[in-house]
Amino acid sequence: MSAALLLIASLAMTANVRKADWHTIAWVTPSADGRTLTATFTVYKSEDDDGRFCWEVTDTEVQESPSQVKIGVKMSNPCAPLVSWGTIKLPDNGYQFDVQLHLRAPLNGRSVIEKESLQNIEVAQPDKG
Repeated sequence: MSAALLLIASLAMTANVRKADWHTIAWVTPSADGRTLTATFTVYKSEDDDGRFCWEVTDTEVQESPSQVKIGVKMSNPCAPLVSWGTIKLPDNGYQFDVQLHLRAPLNGRSVIEKESLQNIEVAQPDKG
């Protein structure tokens, strides 16, 4: 294999390509009637960001069974570089971001789990107003 081909292959293996990812959900809050979940998670702005909030929801998923609700929120950052090299440094502070997910039936004590990790998500008490 030529040195140039090895260099291109190693660069390709270290490149980060901008794409949408399923984000880790910090907690969910059900609506008073239990038919809507507000998923809350933290998103970060990169150091070179110009102050715009660039995150956008590209997909959501809700799968319901009698005992659990599996949810996912996929997001992308169209302001991020299309391709970056190495690790992107994120600031220590993030922004809370909420996405509403609608259920066919009220939550009624079912557990809520994350689509990708299959981990339980904390269910906060709905705001009483």
